[in-house]
Amino acid sequence: MKRFLCCGILLAAGPAAASDPSSLCYEVVGCVQDRVISEREAEKLGCDQLWTVRNGIFAARGYCFHTERGKQEFGNDGCRFPVQEDVPLNDFERANIRIIQFIEKRRGC
Repeated sequence: MKRFLCCGILLAAGPAAASDPSSLCYEVVGCVQDRVISEREAEKLGCDQLWTVRNGIFAARGYCFHTERGKQEFGNDGCRFPVQEDVPLNDFERANIRIIQFIEKRRGC
């Protein structure tokens, strides 16, 4: 499992993430795979942190990144899904991605 420290949050992502409940837990917003984070919690994150949490969910579930930033931050070792819509996400993860994208759009991230 890869671990990254970005923008004041600890991120763990990799093939083990699907079976390791702690792998999608962040200092500021908590675990994003088993609860919906509030907009208030997400508002505490900066643009880089929002990007990292959102893409960390995709990375943990096997997304193959196409951007240089995604490849550098998460890598593509063990990725299985080249299309984001094909990534198997649970309802909590989908909701959290929507919340994060809403805030990113509002802020112009």
